[in-house]
Amino acid sequence: MTGKHAWQLWLAVALMPVNWALETYKWYVLVNKFQPISFAKSFESVLSGLSFAMNTPNRIGEYGGRILYLQPAFRLRGIALTVFCSVSQLLITLIFGCISLLVLKQPLQQAHFAGTGFSTLVFRLFTYGVLLAAVITCLFYFRMSWLVSLMQRFPKVKEKFSFAFVLEHLTAVTNGKILFYSLLRFIVFAMQYVLMWKALQTEMDGWQAFWCISLVFLIMAIVPGFAIAEIGIRGKVALAIAGLFTTNALAVLAGTVTMWLLNLALPALVGSLFLLTIKIFKER
Repeated sequence: MTGKHAWQLWLAVALMPVNWALETYKWYVLVNKFQPISFAKSFESVLSGLSFAMNTPNRIGEYGGRILYLQPAFRLRGIALTVFCSVSQLLITLIFGCISLLVLKQPLQQAHFAGTGFSTLVFRLFTYGVLLAAVITCLFYFRMSWLVSLMQRFPKVKEKFSFAFVLEHLTAVTNGKILFYSLLRFIVFAMQYVLMWKALQTEMDGWQAFWCISLVFLIMAIVPGFAIAEIGIRGKVALAIAGLFTTNALAVLAGTVTMWLLNLALPALVGSLFLLTIKIFKER
């Protein structure tokens, strides 16, 4: 692509490695609290996890992909750290998703919900539900010791999920650092969409595009499904929300598909190549 909008497209592409570098750094910081691992190996681990996640419901395969790079004795605890990484990103998604609901409240109600049965009350309940989920997630995120203490009260749970006790050793400083990099990653990911949509001339201004994609991320976090089949759902959701501000549906859909291929499909392919370089079945 050439022309005056070309820089926006190429900047969106250039932010892809930044996106995954931030996720890698989160994993690198957490794992190195317990087991030495290089940033390069952390990067391979993250993309390998993504490769596994593409064909599993709600990306649960990501856990199995990441722990292949850990020492056998530490792999179960690595699952807990992977969940912690995901929770940090979920918390940021819930916060920005809640804000986007408030920012887009009026156009959403006018364009989609008027006369459809999706009343103002239901919209408010959904918003409050997201806010409540964000508060609860935040509470447990910064007070993992509470969750661990709760689990220890039930012998069967304690026995089966003893590997999760590794979370009790994470400090508030570490939690804050991981959340900060999750915030940066969210902004980078959202800006990729904003830049791509602007490059394709969707008529939206930057802030409209940002809050639209924030709401799309929220809905995608709530809706269960397979990552490999996510492209269709993401496209429909993006069209419904971004359609509030632009009539260029083709550009919205093209930008959404391009971002899915760039940020998920391509890294997952690279991750599958990394998997070929390691022994999957190691000594237990």
